[in-house]
Amino acid sequence: MPTEKKIKLINPKREPLTPEKLRELSGLNLSDEQAEELISSLARFARIIWDKTVQQEQSAEQKEASNPDSI
Repeated sequence: MPTEKKIKLINPKREPLTPEKLRELSGLNLSDEQAEELISSLARFARIIWDKTVQQEQSAEQKEASNPDSI
């Protein structure tokens, strides 16, 4: 019988990342300006990864739809 792993969520309420929270979680000593820049970069990176994942899934679905016999 497989065991279920419990995952501890860092942000269960999905609150926006703030410079204070970034410093707390990362242990980095950043100014507010540096932290804001890093948060912005992280958000852009996450969006790029999300867009690429969606694009790949859509491509796979289109390929599957055009060739339904190959399973």
